[in-house]
Formats: sequence, C-alpha cells, structure tokens
Amino acid sequence: MASPRGNRRRTVLILLILTSITVITLDSRGGDSGVGGQIRNTARDVFAPVQDGVDQILQPVGDWWDGVTKAGAIKAENRKLRRQLQAARGEVATAKSAVRDIRDLRTLSKLPFATDLKGVNAEIILGSPGNFEATVGLNKGSDAGIASNQPVVSGAGLIGRVGRVSGQRATVVLLTDRDSGVVVRNTRTNQRGVINGHGDTTVLTLDNIDGDGTMKAGDLLVTAGTDGGPFPPGIPVARVTSVRKRPGDLLARVTVVLLANASNTEFVRVLVWPVP
Repeated sequence: MASPRGNRRRTVLILLILTSITVITLDSRGGDSGVGGQIRNTARDVFAPVQDGVDQILQPVGDWWDGVTKAGAIKAENRKLRRQLQAARGEVATAKSAVRDIRDLRTLSKLPFATDLKGVNAEIILGSPGNFEATVGLNKGSDAGIASNQPVVSGAGLIGRVGRVSGQRATVVLLTDRDSGVVVRNTRTNQRGVINGHGDTTVLTLDNIDGDGTMKAGDLLVTAGTDGGPFPPGIPVARVTSVRKRPGDLLARVTVVLLANASNTEFVRVLVWPVP
C-alpha cells in the first residue's frame, strides 16, 4: 500500500508535467507580452533550477553515450596508426640494412690487406647445418670462379676457407671448425704460432709459439703466409686478449679472439689463391 508521502510526490510530479505542457503551449502561441507572457516568464523562473539540475544529471550520460558511439572509431583509428607505425619501422630497418650492405660491399672492394688479389664477392645464406662442423653457405659457386681451399675474408679479416663447391653454391669451413688451423704472425714481435679451431667459439688459444719475444694483450696476429699454405700473408686473423703463465708451465698460455665473425657478417670475399 502506497504511503501518503509517495502519493504526494506522484501528485507533484503530475502537476509539474501538466504545467510544463501548459507553458510549452503558451510559449508556442504568443510572445512575452500580456498575461500569457507573464505566466511563461514566471514558469521559466520556477523551473529553471529544475532544468539546470536535469541538465547536470543528463550531461555525463550524454558524454558517456558519445564516448560509447565513438569508441569503435577510435579503436579502428588506433589499429590503423599502429599498422602504419609498424610499416614505417620496417621500412627504416630495410633502409638501414641496405646501407650496411652497401658499406660492407664497398669495404670488400677495397680491402687494405688484399689489394693485389682478385676475388669474388658472395653473400652468406646458410649457417652451420649442425653442431659437429662450423660452416656457412654462400650464394655463389664454381660458375662464379670459386674453387675449393680458397681463402674467405670479410672487412674485419680472415673467416675461413672454401670447402665443398657446386655450380651455384659453396661451403666455407670457418676458422672455428675443429678441422681448421692457421699459422699466424705477431706483427709486433714477429713470433709465429698456430690457431686451431675448438668448435663454435671465437675465443681460442695460440699454440706452438716460436721465438723469444713476449706477447702482450692487444697484439695483432696476421696470417704468416707459409710456402704452399692455404692463406696469403698479412690477413688479420686475431688479437691477443691475455697472456698467462702458471707456476711450472714452460710456455705461457696465450688466449686470442678472432677478428671476423661469420654470425654477424652478411657479405664475404673469396680470394683467388694461390695466384695463377
């Protein structure tokens, strides 16, 4: 059963609605003069606070509705902008890669340590097929003049030698391969030694060192160019990183790091050696 207070509220609400309809009717039939005008003006003043309150209540609802109706368009625009940003980043990465490729090829065309040797530029397209050998594949072969046992270099120095060759492909046996070995010379002391591959690592040791000089960290090691050897003289190979001699050792343990790393190299040059 409805309370008297509830009945009074409904009565007041009905009167307000009827009064609003009356004011609208009067407002549509005349101006602001006369009795009608006075009634309209008085009604406007009376209902102004109510109208302002209703506007304040409905304004957030309207803003929320606008947000709901525009949310889909905003999300679609965001997706479009993200796609455009990703495409732009891809184009920048492609441009940077092209710049690096041009720089590497330019370096290979003017190698300071092989100025008198002819060669063929090739791209590394395949990594090592397994853990038992350290090799990479080239996109050129015997059709381009590449032959087995030719030295392979990058702008940083010696990478390895050519192994298997087909008409359009060649395999490079890296210096890190367990079957690889290169005789090097210390450019400061003129001492010689041998760097043997120990697997997939560019940190190796220098063995069979001759001479009485003392090697130091930072010394540059280049190919010695032995008679009949697979590598011409003067190609940078490694740099000494540490020299340690433990009590009781006859010779110091010399650790070196290779200068050229196939894992971060795109283009190489296969040198024609021995010179015909």
